[in-house]
Amino acid sequence: MLRNMFMLAWRNAIRHKQFAILNILGLTIGITATVIIALYVMNQYSYDNFHSKGDRIYRVNQPMIWGDWNEPFASTGPNLAIALRADVPEFKEVTRVHTPGEMAVSYLPEGGNPISFTESRAFVAEQNFFEIFDFKAKTGSLETALEVPGNVVITQETATKYFGTEEAIGKTLLVNQGTDSFAFRVAAVLEDIPTNSHIQFNMLLSMASFDDIEQRQHQWIWTTFVTYGLVAEGVDIDKLEAKIQSIPPKWAEQEIQNIFGQSYVEYIKDRTWTLELQPLSEVYLYSPPSGNRIGPSGNILYIQIFSAVGGLILLLCSINFMNLSTAKSANRAKEVGIRKVLGSEKRALVQQFIFESILYVTVSTVIALVVTEISLDAFNLIANTELSLYRYATNPAAIGLIAAFVVLLGIAAGSYPAFYLSSFSPIKVLKGKLSSGFKGSMLRNTLVVVQFTISVALIIATFFVQKQLNFVLNMNLGFNTENILQVHNMEMLTNEQQQTLQAMLATNPAFEQVGISDLIPPNVWNEDKYKAYGPDTESVTLNRIRCNEEYIDLLGLNFLEGRNFDKTRGTDQYKVILNEEAVKVLGWEYPVNPENSPVGQYITFPNSNEALFEVIGIVENFNHNSVRYEIGPLLLIHQENDIMWKHNNNYLSIRLNGGAIASKASLESSLKNIEASVKEVDAAIPFEYSFMDQMFEANFRTEQRMGQVLNIFTAMALTIACLGLFGLSAFAAEQRKKELGIRKVLGATARQIIASFTKEFSILIVLSIVIASPLAYFFTKNWLSNFAYQTSIEVWVFVLVGGVSIVIAWLTIGVHSLNAARQNPSEVLRDE
Repeated sequence: MLRNMFMLAWRNAIRHKQFAILNILGLTIGITATVIIALYVMNQYSYDNFHSKGDRIYRVNQPMIWGDWNEPFASTGPNLAIALRADVPEFKEVTRVHTPGEMAVSYLPEGGNPISFTESRAFVAEQNFFEIFDFKAKTGSLETALEVPGNVVITQETATKYFGTEEAIGKTLLVNQGTDSFAFRVAAVLEDIPTNSHIQFNMLLSMASFDDIEQRQHQWIWTTFVTYGLVAEGVDIDKLEAKIQSIPPKWAEQEIQNIFGQSYVEYIKDRTWTLELQPLSEVYLYSPPSGNRIGPSGNILYIQIFSAVGGLILLLCSINFMNLSTAKSANRAKEVGIRKVLGSEKRALVQQFIFESILYVTVSTVIALVVTEISLDAFNLIANTELSLYRYATNPAAIGLIAAFVVLLGIAAGSYPAFYLSSFSPIKVLKGKLSSGFKGSMLRNTLVVVQFTISVALIIATFFVQKQLNFVLNMNLGFNTENILQVHNMEMLTNEQQQTLQAMLATNPAFEQVGISDLIPPNVWNEDKYKAYGPDTESVTLNRIRCNEEYIDLLGLNFLEGRNFDKTRGTDQYKVILNEEAVKVLGWEYPVNPENSPVGQYITFPNSNEALFEVIGIVENFNHNSVRYEIGPLLLIHQENDIMWKHNNNYLSIRLNGGAIASKASLESSLKNIEASVKEVDAAIPFEYSFMDQMFEANFRTEQRMGQVLNIFTAMALTIACLGLFGLSAFAAEQRKKELGIRKVLGATARQIIASFTKEFSILIVLSIVIASPLAYFFTKNWLSNFAYQTSIEVWVFVLVGGVSIVIAWLTIGVHSLNAARQNPSEVLRDE
């Protein structure tokens, strides 16, 4: 029976080659897109699934205490873990990971030159870290590796980077914090961290090594820790989460009073210090906007978008199959009629058509899997993923899933054509009274509208994605980011050495300006509480950057009031400069009233013994952080201010002139000159650098990749829709050839024939555009709400995309409309 069904399907495909090719091509494109999207979605959902206790591991989040308290914050103070251990026995283990920032790490081989790198993924962890998380040891023991002060655990990749093929256990790494250097002994080497882990590190330093952490265990506002808890089996999480809400008011009270001079109730006012237990399975995809400080973060929104796109593309190729199958009904009507006369039951006919559908899907799926495997390398490069089809090739569950997919899609796509074709009356068919084809098929027209609605909506949405990316990447930031090179690791130099290096570089004519800062845009994240000096003033959160006067000149900030720092004025080291937003939040009048200017006023900050800092200038707002966020209040303090807390990092920034970057050779020469100057001051410092404009662009790399991937899938969707339209127009031309022949005999011109042929299709496309436009508008509006600065949604985009869609449709059906207009009516009507 199966052999007969296969032979019938084969003969039918050979007889209608165009139909077969269009169906296989459309299904192949759709299934390829679906498989790639499925691999991507499964990869994203696979994060952190390798931990054996993963279902009981929770990250403890708190409110963003430095900004919007309604926003979750993945970072906490060190005292939270201590409080949970003391008051909440439901936690079997509680551990902390501390992020000290970039650190220069060196290995000094015997008789060799130092091997130095800047490590941005060197974290500090407690001794029970490996009791919660299942990272595998390659050599050494993890049970006690982080208990001993001066121990470090590194990955195999890191071991190879520093020690080559030598045994790493027992080797010493020098870790630099500022101008201080600490020796750490390698206690264990891990297998490289799986890529599907939200915790990504090169090395873990034992927390017992850091006296400053021990001395500040009581703190709640030193939010550089990530806190995890392993819950005991059988614990009710909802009740546990309700229980831990008593922790902040009990444990943070003394800290708040010491730092801010306020009670806990006064500090939080009408806000709530809520602690949230976030399951490990949700940490990667559902990280709060403040992000994950110890690894990558995904975005559930993009998973939902790509899942929807994959489903829509699969729907498109299914619609294609149904449309083309029913459109050619006239070609198979006599076959159905004869088989019914010869005794075939409707059930047998349905089985035959379903079998053919499954056969088409099977062939298309095989081709799609081959195409997927070939194209995955390119996709991984674009999307920055490591997807692999091969890993599922020997997985029985995956093979079973593919088989089920083939059968279900075959049945879903072939069910309507099967029941439609098998329902023909043999008497009507054999008498030639069957009415079929493009005209009169309401369902087929509806499916065409659905296809192009999806395609047009995707095109409009993709257009606005690109428009938004161009907008944010080219918007005015308030200063010029071009040609600013930033040299890292300057914290390893003393202040005198930094000034010496700055003076050396400033004499080079290739460098227009040279300045020093502890943070660099777009990563100025150093928030603290400050207030305007005076009675009844409230503490507010300000971001802060420590810099010298040359750095402000290098950025080219626009002063609205007052002046820059002046090195000839000795007291300027304790003066401050504010941006416009800081003036507002501190409660001073804005726009600035010259008669009551903040310039000359004072600010102070808690725990500074009421030290006063005079405001000497106000600069225009500029984007010191990613343009993903609105410009926040910013305080600029002098590099030599020794009262305010000092950040570990320091950067030396250089604005290169046009000649220094005119060519690759000139840029390389400039870099060599800078490196030589750094090494002259201190040969042990790793020379590492970055460009500011590239750092701003990197903030939207995820969106850029998403836009590129969306472009690809939109093109695939449009191709599928056009293939369907091409096939339908071919059948319409075949079925209407006599009608068009008569029109030509009666005097219709070629232009009139083409207009008549394309009119019905054009109506369907226009209807699709009308339906797609509001859908695309709704999606675009919601997606743009994720950005602080948004491109405008303009009508011309909808008009342009609509016009292009109509032109594409006309070009698609153009071949058949031209053939219809050129046909000889005598050839068409000779049998009439």
